[in-house]
Amino acid sequence: MVAIKFSNTLTSLILVCALIGCNEGRESSVDDICVAESAGTYPKQSESPYTLPWGIGETYSVSQGNCTIGSHRKDLNQQFAYDFGMPVGTKIYSVRNGIVVSIEAGFSDGTGVPGEENQVSIEHSDGSVAQYIHITTNGVLVELGQAVEQNELIAMSGNSGNSSGPHLHFQVLESFCPLHDTSCSTMPVNFRNTSAHVNGLIEGKSYTAE
Repeated sequence: MVAIKFSNTLTSLILVCALIGCNEGRESSVDDICVAESAGTYPKQSESPYTLPWGIGETYSVSQGNCTIGSHRKDLNQQFAYDFGMPVGTKIYSVRNGIVVSIEAGFSDGTGVPGEENQVSIEHSDGSVAQYIHITTNGVLVELGQAVEQNELIAMSGNSGNSSGPHLHFQVLESFCPLHDTSCSTMPVNFRNTSAHVNGLIEGKSYTAE
């Protein structure tokens, strides 16, 4: 595994966000076919290796869930991504143990410019990679190659890049690849430390980290 830092410009935020935007707070419609095809592919919640990316006792809502006709579309391999609405400066924690393989921290919030997304990517022991996107300016709190533990503070949320409002875009890829590579597939993710959910977190619902 080689630690990689993307230079200056992320040519497009995790696939679709640079194409049509990662828009917190805007309406989205569910792709019923995608939902049906995805049912049963999520890990059993009680056995999930993932915890929510915010602090114990804190509650945030899903502003865009899985399988939407918006920017979390199957044809762009984004069907298992989440947008969490949260203020700039919210503490972000690692969902799982891993190694930091990519960071970007220097872009300003609120520009709306595709390719100017601050981010942290963390590779797990099974080769999957969690990505935390739209981090605030200088809000990355880890270094390339650093080993992080689950629930370790890694970043502060923001509104950088192609975003219509402050939020965290979160997804897990099957393996590491450049963020603009549409061949990289997202993985279905449940979180063991919150209320019951069988097929992913539900858009519009709030979840508390327990």
